[in-house]
Amino acid sequence: MDEKKDKKGKKKLIVFIVILGILLVAGGGVLTYLTSAKYVTKTVIKNMSKNVTSYIGEGTITGLEENYKKISTIKINLKSDYYASLATTDPNYGTLAKLFTNLSNTENKLTVVQDKENKKLLVDYDSKLATKSLVRTKYLVENATEYYYIDGVTNSYINNGNNNYFESLNSATTSKENEIYIIEKIAESMEKNLKEEYISESYEEEYKKVSITLTEKDIVEFGNNILTDLKNDSKANQIMTGYNKDFAKMKITSEDVAGMDHISLHVYLDKMIGTVKKYDFEFGDFNIVYIKGEEKLVEFRQSNEIIMKLKIKTQNDKTEIAITDQEDNEMGNISITKTDTNCDVIINIEDETTSMNIGYNYQLKNLKKNKSYESTTTMTMNIASNNTTILEGTITIDSNVDSDTTIKEDVSSSVLASSVSSSQEQLLNQKMTTIMQQLMS
Repeated sequence: MDEKKDKKGKKKLIVFIVILGILLVAGGGVLTYLTSAKYVTKTVIKNMSKNVTSYIGEGTITGLEENYKKISTIKINLKSDYYASLATTDPNYGTLAKLFTNLSNTENKLTVVQDKENKKLLVDYDSKLATKSLVRTKYLVENATEYYYIDGVTNSYINNGNNNYFESLNSATTSKENEIYIIEKIAESMEKNLKEEYISESYEEEYKKVSITLTEKDIVEFGNNILTDLKNDSKANQIMTGYNKDFAKMKITSEDVAGMDHISLHVYLDKMIGTVKKYDFEFGDFNIVYIKGEEKLVEFRQSNEIIMKLKIKTQNDKTEIAITDQEDNEMGNISITKTDTNCDVIINIEDETTSMNIGYNYQLKNLKKNKSYESTTTMTMNIASNNTTILEGTITIDSNVDSDTTIKEDVSSSVLASSVSSSQEQLLNQKMTTIMQQLMS
């Protein structure tokens, strides 16, 4: 009886081992599939696409993203003790010193009006130096035609031909939605056109390494296949043609990528559980390595030697980035704080002789959704070397945005760009020369 029980127990054990073996083999097969080179590359592309589109979708919804009038005043206040000092002994440096002074004496106004419903867009830039006109230029889109005007060069608007920007925008779509659609279509095309021969896998220490490598020839082929897919997708083609009317003619040639040699993306996965541990983007002898973890790490490498590191910590709305050299000596830091209505970026970089302090701040204020809001963008900089200020100052952009989309521009006397005489082209060149002379004298 005991012998029979023993035999039955052994049979159960054997069956259990067989079943466990089958499960392990099956499980191993599933794991191998889930971390196969092809699967990994497709997952990476999808995740990158998702991250980009989620970033595009961020920000406060004002209700004035598509139909608005935005009037911005740009104030510049820059100085350079370094060039001012050099100018006392070498007059050639005086022009640069004068440039900063003159830029600080300019009055700059930028007006942008977009009327999506009536398919009109106006960009008007007006700059004065010491109350005298420096440059005034306008860009207009209406009736699917683009026009431009340059004060002192053209007597009227110049008709520059068809413009399809508004063809991709209607009551059901927004600019952000179009951008997201293009990113998703590019990712979809990348997956489709990713050939097996581009992909390889190997093992390094505790990692399984999956690589996508494109030679210059591959870059041309891969890039043009993506462009073809965008052109063949009616919506994508419409959007891209809206941004660039020559999109249908666009293609990548060997000349465009000459000297790149190759580009590679290496994805490192944990051998046991298949989770991604780090990425390595390689082009030529330069690498950017991104290592995941509680404290994210980015390494910049040249010829496989670390030249700089970024140690990244994020908590709530704030990201702190410590910049170090290959031996972890501190070189500087970057602080980024972002909320729905405010963004602060502070960059401090120093060594024995040089310091660079740069700040960026954006504030959205007094939001009345669908009606109006105000915003202020401020950039500050202080770059010094050997206790001498190379460049110091601020650039401030104050903007008022409202829902008035009235555009009253007269194009009845416009002339075709093809009929613009060579004398007007000469006038344009003279105008650019005159502007630079005014700014540097």
